Amino acid sequence: MFNRIVFFWKIGCLGALLGLANWYVYKEALPAAVSYAALIPFLVLPFCFSLAYNAIYSVPVSIAKLFSWTGGFWFIFTIYATMGSCVYAVLYLLGLFLGYDPLWQTYNGRLALVLLLLVLAIMARGIYKAVHPVIRHVVIQTEKAVTPVRLAFLTDIHMGPLQSHWYARRLVRRVMALRPDAVLFGGDLIDAHLAFVLRDGSYRLLQDLKAPLGVWAVFGNHDFFDGDIEEEETAFSFCHFLRHDRSELAPGITLTGLNDYIHFPSESVPDCDQSQFNIIMDHEPLRIEKAGKKGYDLYLGGHTHGGQFFPITWITDRMYLLNYGNRRIGTIDAIVSSGYGSWGFPFRTGPSPEIVIIKIESNKI
Repeated sequence: MFNRIVFFWKIGCLGALLGLANWYVYKEALPAAVSYAALIPFLVLPFCFSLAYNAIYSVPVSIAKLFSWTGGFWFIFTIYATMGSCVYAVLYLLGLFLGYDPLWQTYNGRLALVLLLLVLAIMARGIYKAVHPVIRHVVIQTEKAVTPVRLAFLTDIHMGPLQSHWYARRLVRRVMALRPDAVLFGGDLIDAHLAFVLRDGSYRLLQDLKAPLGVWAVFGNHDFFDGDIEEEETAFSFCHFLRHDRSELAPGITLTGLNDYIHFPSESVPDCDQSQFNIIMDHEPLRIEKAGKKGYDLYLGGHTHGGQFFPITWITDRMYLLNYGNRRIGTIDAIVSSGYGSWGFPFRTGPSPEIVIIKIESNKI
């Protein structure tokens, strides 16, 4: 059985080992400023990432947030610094085998500095991108008789130590400025720790989300981690949670929400009334084709974050039929969002975080 506590301690240990290698490379970039004392953060800070998850219930809220921000930043830095170290090692070996060792001794410090500055530039750009969501507009036309609606679709908001009060306020302000008829959450409302979100109280700010047709949600895989979905449903009472059931959203439009596939893999896609315009929300975008065969018109998914950052972007693009974007697949229109929040740390090199505004209208004259 998967043990999340052990998993995050292993990440800390791996981060410390990679930190040792990275320190060896990047001390060449700043030899006058970097001493053996500078090795300490490379060995210690990776464990802040572990503590952000494993000590979250044992420390005050402010300390938990400090662990999360410090550990998350260092987690991303380690990934990209390690890529830079690999480039450094390859060039070193090429120089060694090709007999350019004197040239290497002259320029290795400059190379290390260039790699370090490149890593920091990538991080600055990725952090900026992660905290500046975009609005993506999609128009869906149908031959069915429907009441025109304007939906705000958000997935993966991942509320927790990283994304708390400041984040919830901005989310509510942005969504309300768009004046949607309904707000749909595609799962992963919390990052992993419901008890922390309840203790922090940031979730209460989302109660200011108002829409004429209501606020709707499904649960994602992270909603089940270290939490009770019944308790989460009570806390997020402003949301109507759909757990493998449906509801009429507007005249002619029905909304169905599936249970999370990872936790309920054996559940099938329910039948639908094909005289209605049928929307189906599914956290992991794994049942697009099945929904199309059942006669659904619009599929909404999330979970992937569009990969969030390289090299995960390359992996998720090959894992899913639709990793990000909107596409007509057979008879169904599918939209997979990159999500509004981030996992691990607010950092993106892949698609920007987003709110998807979906306009559904009849094309009958």
